[in-house]
Amino acid sequence: MKKLATVFVVLITILSMVVMPAAQACSRLVYQGSLGPITARSMDWFHDPEAELWFFPAGIDRTGGAGPNSIGWKSKYGSIITSSYDIATVDGINDQGLVANLLFLAETDYGDIRPCDPTLSVGGWGQYVLDNYANVAEAVEELEKKSFKIVTTTLNELASSSSTLRPGSIPTPILLLPDGHGGTMGDANFALHMALSDRTGDSAIIEYLGGEMIVHHKKTDDENTSAKYNVLTNDPTFEEQLAINSYWNSLYANLEGTIGLFLPGTSSPSDRFIRASYYLDKMGLRLAEEKKLASKASGFILNKDQERRSELAAALGIIRNVSDPIGLDGFGIGTTQWRTLANQSIPTNENVSNDPDATYFFEFTENPSVVWANINKLAEKGVVSNLDSINNPFLSGNVSELFVEQEDPFSWDISCTLNNSCLISPK
Repeated sequence: MKKLATVFVVLITILSMVVMPAAQACSRLVYQGSLGPITARSMDWFHDPEAELWFFPAGIDRTGGAGPNSIGWKSKYGSIITSSYDIATVDGINDQGLVANLLFLAETDYGDIRPCDPTLSVGGWGQYVLDNYANVAEAVEELEKKSFKIVTTTLNELASSSSTLRPGSIPTPILLLPDGHGGTMGDANFALHMALSDRTGDSAIIEYLGGEMIVHHKKTDDENTSAKYNVLTNDPTFEEQLAINSYWNSLYANLEGTIGLFLPGTSSPSDRFIRASYYLDKMGLRLAEEKKLASKASGFILNKDQERRSELAAALGIIRNVSDPIGLDGFGIGTTQWRTLANQSIPTNENVSNDPDATYFFEFTENPSVVWANINKLAEKGVVSNLDSINNPFLSGNVSELFVEQEDPFSWDISCTLNNSCLISPK
């Protein structure tokens, strides 16, 4: 029986390699460190999506960018974010420690839009959350009120827009790639689901399926389920990913001595989900054991500086484990262009890490070094600013002073693609 189960594991792994569709293969995980969570994320795509780092202070007037019924708001919190194509906030952390990560989900369906519905561009969804909410529970409570509809558009519509993207931002060969569902990547909508995490360790996943919002979040303070939501990848839906991961966990439980020996190693979203979940679980057990030993050691002094650096390195190691190398060919899947770490450390009176306020780390895959920005230092200037040379191979360490004030930040406004008023005429 044990041998049969082992063979079955191998067959499942091989099968997962065969059925992978072309997709944006991003991953996100929350490492529950001793000094607060660390949220790590990878961005996989078919080429560099023109990432830039931005700082936005509190007090900015915003608009939803989705037509005449777009919602409006004034930002309550400052944030450091990563943008893609100058059209979307896809990743970031606010000054309260709330993190939002947006990843591709082909099955997304935001629902029909009625003429009177308040609307928000999908590119502004993440920024809306970072601007308005201090923690996961608050964000979930407000978002579940469904006070607006999310509006999206296709890559073809964006690429042919004269005012939305820079010409050539999305190369034509990318638009013509098969999407695994009978169409091309150009036909695909910007279809995103969102992961949220905060300093308390709380986490939530928000998806739109069949036109309805689906929220995965613990229901009560006594329900110890946040760990279930510490990993997110892409298709299939999150509920199905949990079921697949549960199946693998049951195999490990029934095959004594084989745990970790049969981790699925392909680039598929499900395989990445399983590997990230496995390593988070093992690191969590290790952390608990170290705390137990430290509590018994007489005169033991915890080096918090070294500990946090180790935790940041561990989170980065796991997200690298579920990344794909630049230049990988085959399976029609994007490769990892960049990675981020959001340091959601619990405020203390002690200096932790080389930079106690190192808030947001960024690793451009083709660069030899990791850089980071300090949200407190950027907030002192109190102006919208960005770092647009994030692919500079000579960047290293704290880049907070390299952010440059910008009077005209990127826009997630897709209004013109909705009525074809700004499409480039074919020659």
